[in-house]
Amino acid sequence: MVGSPAIQQGFGSSYAHLTLALLLVPSLVAMVLEPVLFLLADRHARRPFVIGGLVAMAAGSFAAALAPNVAVLAVAEAAGGIAAGCAVTLAQASLVDAAPTRREQVMARWVLFGLAGDLVAPLLFAALAWAALGWRATFAVAGGAVLLCALAVARHPFPPPANIAAEEDEPGLLAALRCAAGNRRLLLWLAGRALCDLLDEILVVFAALHLRDLGLGAGARSAVLIGFVVGGAIGVAAALRLVERIAPLRILFASAVACAGLYLAWVAVDIAWLSIVLFTLVGMTAAPLYPLATAQAYAVLPGRSGAVNAAAVLFDPVVMVLPWLLGLVADAYGTTAALLLLAAQPIGLAIISIASRSGSPRRCR
Repeated sequence: MVGSPAIQQGFGSSYAHLTLALLLVPSLVAMVLEPVLFLLADRHARRPFVIGGLVAMAAGSFAAALAPNVAVLAVAEAAGGIAAGCAVTLAQASLVDAAPTRREQVMARWVLFGLAGDLVAPLLFAALAWAALGWRATFAVAGGAVLLCALAVARHPFPPPANIAAEEDEPGLLAALRCAAGNRRLLLWLAGRALCDLLDEILVVFAALHLRDLGLGAGARSAVLIGFVVGGAIGVAAALRLVERIAPLRILFASAVACAGLYLAWVAVDIAWLSIVLFTLVGMTAAPLYPLATAQAYAVLPGRSGAVNAAAVLFDPVVMVLPWLLGLVADAYGTTAALLLLAAQPIGLAIISIASRSGSPRRCR
């Protein structure tokens, strides 16, 4: 969270307590409650879940802005985090369900809009910081922005699911979760989707440290990281066009193989201009992996995107602990060793794309 230093100073809390409030508590609560919400969304209209989630997310931001202590802030962040997971994930799932023959295109557009948000949000927070409004105002502005989004969503028709089972065919919540969690093909693709967290924020953090250790200045480091984001946008846009003519699994495999080679080459170089070029190409080949892998996961259980996302929570503990483990590796063996481990994403997805076998989708009964 951008304002975490100011929050820590304002409350006089320790770093451990702040991390607990802003990261650990919201993540743990979400792991328990989100699967239930996702499964319920498979048997009820998605509109209340998405709009209600956005409103609750805004309320969580407003509560955080008014929090008198770290404990209240933790509760507000936990509530807002669950609401965000419900609203954002189910909005994505609903769009995919509404276009079952164009899942890859839907996911590619989703990622493109996400990249735009990644660029706009820091600019907004930088403007608030420049105006010296403080972290409470930042939470309040974020809540207002989300509330406007909720109003905008409420004004437009909601896409209906393309595949709705008869009520008597609906399994119970626990049975639906067991079906999804016991589907090996689904777990394979969800593991691939979880791998996509590696060449994302985790990579940006360790790349910045690695470039600093190589002696690159702040300007060169910024250029390398900007190239990664710009390359990602280009790569997703290209994938959006390619899936119209080429099988998604072929694009996924080619992107993963190219990404692995380019990434290992980038780790090996220490020349600024070459690092910028290679890291841009890494971004181009890495960015399409998430939307393509996610689309394959949704395709395993068509019309059951809630169950798909509920099963995905099984991988959350691994995703949560990965940055800490990579930090231990970096402390013991240096940032280069930690960066080499991140190559597991493209290599793993290349293997998954080969291991995946086509077959008729399996419904939960």
